[in-house]
Amino acid sequence: MTQQHTSNSNATWQKSLNGRLIMITGGASGIGYAAALMAARDGATVYALDRNEQLLAGLSSRAESEGLSIHTHACEVTNPASVEAATQWCVNELGPMDGLVCSAGITQEIPFLELPLSLWNKVLDVNLTGTFLSSQLAARAMVASGKPGAIVTISSSFGVTARPGAAAYCASKSGVIALSKTMALELAPHRIRVNCVAPGSVDTPLSRGVRAASGRTVSGNEQPLGRQGEPDDIATMICFLLSEGAGWITGQTYHVNGGKLLV
Repeated sequence: MTQQHTSNSNATWQKSLNGRLIMITGGASGIGYAAALMAARDGATVYALDRNEQLLAGLSSRAESEGLSIHTHACEVTNPASVEAATQWCVNELGPMDGLVCSAGITQEIPFLELPLSLWNKVLDVNLTGTFLSSQLAARAMVASGKPGAIVTISSSFGVTARPGAAAYCASKSGVIALSKTMALELAPHRIRVNCVAPGSVDTPLSRGVRAASGRTVSGNEQPLGRQGEPDDIATMICFLLSEGAGWITGQTYHVNGGKLLV
């Protein structure tokens, strides 16, 4: 007789982050900022890291005004000592970590033939190496605590397609997808899930700066769903993947882009 898995009849679809401790890199602006607020509003204690202390102060003020549990810490994700210090502070002061969101990122807008090695290295360091360092140190902390955990990395639609003038960015975001799959396999025995979110065109300070520098514009009509994305569109997927509702999901890449890859 074939054995069948029977779910607990009293189980319900749970997506709440209530009582969880979530660390977010790049948490002071854009998608990371939206994820920090959304997770905290859902009951999580959020530990937001960013290199920009002025923006972190703004996040702290917003959290205080809403009565949210958000702690902030200046951190440079390309610096192993900085990431280790921030992670250690989180564990020592706030307790075992339940989740990590790797949202720190930069981009570039320069033709491939003119792309200097220094800029190539900078983009790869922040987007890919920063994700590696943050994930490795957070995963080690999760393993040490013996608790299940979840890691959400941030790639891009350009991690699977291409854009002129963005060779380093596209390469780094493709690397994030591959890294996330490998982490998912290796961390599964420790009950740590790893998934990747690949946004399309989202209205963030980073994307606005790139468009302003290049003279490009984005029209909602370019998206099948008729609008540009907002940070909350991505934060919603991030928070779901951190939750128990995604408890049997790992190693996946979710393209949240208004259907852009269909056209």
